[in-house]
Amino acid sequence: MNLHQPLNAYAHSKRPRLLCASFNQEQECFAIGHEHGFHVYNTDPTERRVKRDFVDGGIGIVEMLHRTNYLALVGGGPTPKFPINKVIIWDDLKNNVALSLEFLSSVLAVKLSRTRIVICLKTKIYVYIFSSPPVRLAVYDTVENPLGLCALSNNKLVFPGIQDGHLQIVDLSQQGQERNLISIIKAHRAKVKCLALSHDGAHVASASETGTIIRIHSVETTALMHEFRRGIDRATIQSLSFSPTSNRLALLSDKDTLHIFDTSPLSASSNRRHVLSKVPLLPRYFSGEWSFVQARLGDDRTGRGTLGGVIGWASEDCVVVIWPTEGKIERYAIKEKDGSTPSGIVIQGNINGNGSVRTIGTIGDAGNEKWELIRDSWRKFEDI
Repeated sequence: MNLHQPLNAYAHSKRPRLLCASFNQEQECFAIGHEHGFHVYNTDPTERRVKRDFVDGGIGIVEMLHRTNYLALVGGGPTPKFPINKVIIWDDLKNNVALSLEFLSSVLAVKLSRTRIVICLKTKIYVYIFSSPPVRLAVYDTVENPLGLCALSNNKLVFPGIQDGHLQIVDLSQQGQERNLISIIKAHRAKVKCLALSHDGAHVASASETGTIIRIHSVETTALMHEFRRGIDRATIQSLSFSPTSNRLALLSDKDTLHIFDTSPLSASSNRRHVLSKVPLLPRYFSGEWSFVQARLGDDRTGRGTLGGVIGWASEDCVVVIWPTEGKIERYAIKEKDGSTPSGIVIQGNINGNGSVRTIGTIGDAGNEKWELIRDSWRKFEDI
């Protein structure tokens, strides 16, 4: 069974369809896999740096190792280049396979560091030493994890625990392995749907399948650091991503909304709050923190609510969204309002033929009108 089917619904198209997209560890680059190979792009500016086309199949998972010549590949599409139960460590300098790891079931996700290879299956997480040949370091059980949720940063590995709503944290450093440092976070009541680690590995953000609350916990102490509210209606959180300084968190939902939360120590003064937040004895809904700026993205798009996008950051003030279904990338700038633009007004104009400028600010109950999100550019991927 091929779990990496094309994300583009237009099967009649002669162009290869996009199968996956992922950012490297610093979010300076991203890679896309399609039915006939993979491409690598710089994030800012968005320029293609690598194009690898295969005549014998597609790539359903591609994961970069910083800016090195090594990538993790898993086959995908109607005719996979590699078996979907095998992880290929590809040496792009030599244009061939450097290492391979085979499993009894489909590979759902791969994460890389300079010293570790992490492979996610439906109910297992495998950790290997990045060596030739790879040496298996540990195996961890998880609750059923069909989305392949796991995150790796600064030798900290996070993935679903063995109970719904729980997160398991493993220290993959040499000291952590020697002391067998494993922590459990009871993050949600419902099943975890999305998670992300900060770049320093200090904090983990997670959302459940309910999609109304996002929680950020300390990886070191497991303490709850922030609790943010996306909305009151159920939603699927498709992507979470910390900014380069980890002071902001971007969220994309199937409601076609992009939210930005302030996660800095001074976030209480930046994020929006309900006008009744200071009234005592009211439900927690009224006291929750909301995103300090958000935008609705669905006015000129079709069919993306189910398939979703992948978020990354070009800078602390610029969010990029990759839409695999449409083979397109968009940039959204976080701007401080100058006081001359009324909230809710849409401004349109051309930007060198790349798209339109649209200011779509959503002001919360607390009336925070300081920030707005502007789509400042977009582009299609070549030949996809």
